[in-house]
Amino acid sequence: MNVLSDPLHFFVVLAAGFLAGAGNSIAGGGTTLSFPILVWVGLPEQIANATNTLGLLSGSVGGAWSYRERIRRQHGWGLLWIPALIGGGVGAALLLALPSDSFRTVAPWLVIGSAVLEACDPLIRRHLPQLAPGERRLGAAMVSLFVISIYGGYFGAGIGILTLITLRFVGIMDLHDANGLKNLLVFGIKAVAAIGFIWSGVIVWSVAILMMASSLVGGWAAGHMVQKLDQGTLRWIVVAMGIAMGVSMLV
Repeated sequence: MNVLSDPLHFFVVLAAGFLAGAGNSIAGGGTTLSFPILVWVGLPEQIANATNTLGLLSGSVGGAWSYRERIRRQHGWGLLWIPALIGGGVGAALLLALPSDSFRTVAPWLVIGSAVLEACDPLIRRHLPQLAPGERRLGAAMVSLFVISIYGGYFGAGIGILTLITLRFVGIMDLHDANGLKNLLVFGIKAVAAIGFIWSGVIVWSVAILMMASSLVGGWAAGHMVQKLDQGTLRWIVVAMGIAMGVSMLV
């Protein structure tokens, strides 16, 4: 399936990979941009979704690498790999086995709700400082991330914002620290899903490789840029992107 023979398609996919990689590194939502573009250039929806997952994988790597010093300083989140990897595999299996309407109906509201929750985060922390003991918070984070990871393996638009909220449960209150770990966990979720898609032969490799190159650059560049912002500014970028993604998904 040679959809890149048209020069316009080539440059549109290249730009989509860069912008989606940058968006995912900052807060998430790259899929909302790149997935419709892959459908527009002629890929069937399931193949576009699978190819997009692999194509944006390197963007998460670039974003995580730009946050590597912050990630090294974090502790107590290692158990989150278990639900992330298992959930990503389950989501990929669902994409290959089920019609695409199931998660698509709920996804916009998940994204919008998470953006609103992120906006209210300082108020929530101020009035509910002892929301739950540490053990219960870790358990809640693992359950939450498992559900998010299933969605992430299946489709995943807005998974970055959902993961940011989940990291609050394990006590990571600095939004920049949480953003670095978010990039790493999203990479794990998407990597497991991508392996399933590769095994099933639903990847258009020419498109995936082009997107991997451009999203790697976009994720790395945006990851460095966003760390220069204060937490308040970053929070409102996250909120704005979340609401915009949710509304665009509804439309």
